[in-house]
Amino acid sequence: MKVKYEEALKMIALSRKILLTTHTRPDGDAVGTLAAMKLLIEQAKLREQRSCKVEMLFLGKIPENYEFLLDEEPWREKGDVSLEDLDTKRLDSFDLIIVADTSSAKQLPGLFDYFRGRKGPVLVIDHHLDGDEFGDFRLVDTSAAAAGEIVFNLSRFAGWSLDEKSATALFAAISTDCGWFQYDNTSTDTFRIASELVAKGVRPRKLYQKLYQNFPPERLKLLAQVLNTLEMYCDNRLAVLHISNEMLAASGAHRTLIENMVNESQQIGSVEVSILLVEQENGSTRVSFRGRGELDVNTIARQYGGGGHAKAAGATVEAGPDKAKADIIATISKAIAE
Repeated sequence: MKVKYEEALKMIALSRKILLTTHTRPDGDAVGTLAAMKLLIEQAKLREQRSCKVEMLFLGKIPENYEFLLDEEPWREKGDVSLEDLDTKRLDSFDLIIVADTSSAKQLPGLFDYFRGRKGPVLVIDHHLDGDEFGDFRLVDTSAAAAGEIVFNLSRFAGWSLDEKSATALFAAISTDCGWFQYDNTSTDTFRIASELVAKGVRPRKLYQKLYQNFPPERLKLLAQVLNTLEMYCDNRLAVLHISNEMLAASGAHRTLIENMVNESQQIGSVEVSILLVEQENGSTRVSFRGRGELDVNTIARQYGGGGHAKAAGATVEAGPDKAKADIIATISKAIAE
């Protein structure tokens, strides 16, 4: 897919105050992409001797294993926020707002309507199949493994120089979104970019330890409980795990530690689809889908108002875990049978 970068760079060049933001429940791609963009834009402006202030806004707490990617405290690290919680005058003060790793209204609670009505420009950088149309300019490449891949290509087009910090942030963004180069979205371009980032100083072993071997004991306590909930359906082709509020309280684990637990059941050889149902504080259920067979789990997630990728997607169901589980198992069982 051909992506044009000229207008995006013009918007950045004309701006002296830029806000970077992303979706709720920020993951490695979201955090790494924003961290790299902040460094790259600031360095480019410094070389051009142009003053520019770049800030980051996260609509949710950042998982602890990604915090090392940030040089400074972002604007907000609390729970999901609505527009009423934000100072809209502060939003209006930015010359440019860049939204990365999403173009979905549901992942930008309250902010989506603000962006559509905003007088100042909005730039969207995304690689997901599903999204909503907004933004004065859009860098959307669904063939990219991660938003970090698009930002890498933008930096190459712009002639921006990567240092070890910005390269590490981009490597983290890309590697986490393609399962450390295991998922089907990993392409020859992904490996080429990773190679160039390593040449810039990224140390994969050290980075892997920070990303995946740096958790508090509470995560392992929660995981032990989660594995005990395993249920198998469809001749062991569908694996189901769940997390209740009681399990979170008993383990002492924060919700940010849940990331990637859905992958655990894919260690079973017969499993084609894995789901993890997480009870939310408001009574709804967050569902993560993973696939490794022919079934496109994105099509399942979309039936519940979610989306993502063919082999990794998510959705929030406005029902409790038991009802959500029964309904989703029936939907996936039918899809597998077909």
